[in-house]
Amino acid sequence: MALDDILNLVPPPAEPVDISGDWTIAEQDFGLQFPTDYKRFIETYGSGEFQRGLVVRNLLKQEGRDLVRADLARYEELKEACEHEYILYPECPGLFPWGTDNNGHLYCWWTEGEPDDWGVVQLYHGYEYDPLEIVPGPITSFFARFMNNAYASMLGGIEFERGDLHFTRGQQPV
Repeated sequence: MALDDILNLVPPPAEPVDISGDWTIAEQDFGLQFPTDYKRFIETYGSGEFQRGLVVRNLLKQEGRDLVRADLARYEELKEACEHEYILYPECPGLFPWGTDNNGHLYCWWTEGEPDDWGVVQLYHGYEYDPLEIVPGPITSFFARFMNNAYASMLGGIEFERGDLHFTRGQQPV
């Protein structure tokens, strides 16, 4: 299972928060099914963030879903104002946000095909000049590759040191 990829690198919190709820409510709220490994990740790690501010939205909770709706609305406004060509959910395939980082980047699934096959996209500063890059999922394998410095352009190309890898439990930041 892909969750093992990240569990081997970054242990979950001893007492995770926001790990229970009804996935059908979240899925009905957006009209789509979320990837299995994402659900297992949330049920294992709960709400919180990786080092350097990589926040994973917890869609099991209303607050996480509200933040995703706010992300979608903000990027829809940017799309119209800046004439971006990216395609946002609910268009399918489209970009569906699942996280942010402390540099203002938005992390999304590319909702093409089956949910467990969705790729991952980072919308980063200067996006209008760069082509959309879809990297392979599932999300937990993406986390493992990300923490192993596979994506030099993400988080400004600053490499993670193995001893610095951690996940901090907590509420969904705004």
